[in-house]
Amino acid sequence: MRAPAHSKGLAVASSKTSSRRSASTTSGSDRRTYVLDTSVLLADPGAIKRFAEHEVVLPVVVITELEGKRHHPELGFFARSALRALDELRIVNGRLDQPVGIGTEGGTLRVELNHTDAASLPSGFRLGDNDTRILAVARNLADEGFAVTLVSKDLPLRIKASAVGLDAEEYRAEAISSSDTGYTGMAEVEVPAAQLDELYEDGVIDLDEARDLPCHNGLVMLSERGTALGRVGADKRVHLVRGDRDAFGVHGRSAEQRVALEMLLDPEVGIVSLGGRAGTGKSAMALCAGLEAVMERRQHKKVVVFRPLFAVGGQELGYLPGSENEKMSPWAQAVFDTLGALVSRDVVDEVMDRGLLEVLPLTHIRGRSLHDSYVIVDEAQSLERNVLLTVLSRIGANSKVVLTHDVAQRDNLRVGRHDGIVAVVEKLKGHPLFAHVTLTRSERSPIAALVTEMLEDVTL
Repeated sequence: MRAPAHSKGLAVASSKTSSRRSASTTSGSDRRTYVLDTSVLLADPGAIKRFAEHEVVLPVVVITELEGKRHHPELGFFARSALRALDELRIVNGRLDQPVGIGTEGGTLRVELNHTDAASLPSGFRLGDNDTRILAVARNLADEGFAVTLVSKDLPLRIKASAVGLDAEEYRAEAISSSDTGYTGMAEVEVPAAQLDELYEDGVIDLDEARDLPCHNGLVMLSERGTALGRVGADKRVHLVRGDRDAFGVHGRSAEQRVALEMLLDPEVGIVSLGGRAGTGKSAMALCAGLEAVMERRQHKKVVVFRPLFAVGGQELGYLPGSENEKMSPWAQAVFDTLGALVSRDVVDEVMDRGLLEVLPLTHIRGRSLHDSYVIVDEAQSLERNVLLTVLSRIGANSKVVLTHDVAQRDNLRVGRHDGIVAVVEKLKGHPLFAHVTLTRSERSPIAALVTEMLEDVTL
């Protein structure tokens, strides 16, 4: 969550907040009461420890909701982790309905059993649901004189809280700063013509400008006699990226696509992130690189594509009729549409007959270890950070994972622009096993390119 002006000592304000205390932040007038909803603990089971010297209040319905999520295929691990953290506090302190000390800065936590009367809310908000109960707790505590802030990752709940006069904040402790989201994986530098000649001759050069760039950063080198494309290796030297490289017959058309192909086909790079607007070729390049690695180079046994079950607008899979395979058909069809546009029908039939391509819902990944697989996680922008970390932890021996994403097309409303995939990219950039490239050139129709360009900044 962003740091409120009235909460200087708030440890959860950002990932770079200070843990120092001062007399002013421990005085009663500055101490605040933070009411947390369930989404906060599902995003960060350790959130209760991140509010410095302030008071954390958990409405009892939050415990009930965590219990209901214990066996959820994606969120169950985080629900159980949050419940275990609370149980450890219970064992030490005996009970949690009274404030107990937490952290090292004088903060407290309590589970609120009372203050659930919805009469304090406008009549239109007395719906009897869990959101109403959480709002009622926050509103009633505020009416008693507490300086209350409702903390949630649930956008509709924050809007409701503001509508009833409550201070509401997004939980952002696990997100990166908005100033850190511009990493594209590409850079441009001017070099002498002699160095360009050396790069083409030897395939690698030492370049002072590259030493401060993250590992596997793409580099467009300009000289008075021409240009060249390279990437920064783990040895901090610049390696030539050739324009004639292809994956299953697909060539890179732009500098970014050529660098991306280099990363996708490099067995030494275990995690590749492909960002970019709709139509820039992310999914097509990942799929072709996977088939190249499986069918031509025989580096892996199969391509596994995972897609999150979030439709446009957030509709859930369960609302669709039929068996699991029938329900998955609309999601899987997007992958087969991409494949069919790139290769002949005979190749598609061969891929399917030999079982070289699987398209699965992301709910199937927990409990699996993916060995000898080229794994593609499509539409990764809709995944929360903890779910993404779960995905990456499932990657087994001799496997590679590709994350494709466009943060402008998030269908999971719990994921903000600076959460999830953006935070993961920022944390992993520079590691020898990780590479990221943002694709910028649309490969779809002029209409699709126009709409994407004009509307990309129209966000909630």
